[in-house]
Amino acid sequence: MKKFITSLLAVLSLMSVCFFWENNLLLFVLLLVIGVLMLSVNKSKIELIIFIRCGFLGAIAEGIAVYYGVWEYSNDSFFGIPIWLPILWAIAAVFILRMAGFAKSKV
Repeated sequence: MKKFITSLLAVLSLMSVCFFWENNLLLFVLLLVIGVLMLSVNKSKIELIIFIRCGFLGAIAEGIAVYYGVWEYSNDSFFGIPIWLPILWAIAAVFILRMAGFAKSKV
């Protein structure tokens, strides 16, 4: 069941980005809710740490790339990136961590 919920929340996060990317505040709130729901599935301190660190470090990496002109966002809100992007990085990190754990448990 955890695998299904995790996958569903990951898909919902990507669908949210596809449909609401032009509204930074709405997308930020949606992704924050999805992130909280994802973290509530396991209630893991490790996942919370990964969520925070990867969200922060992902935002820094994006900011650096934007600063050096590697790419740009049409709806940036701070430091050249949308405010919702760190939450998406955090969700992706927890999703990858869980998928690796699910794969490991099957071997």
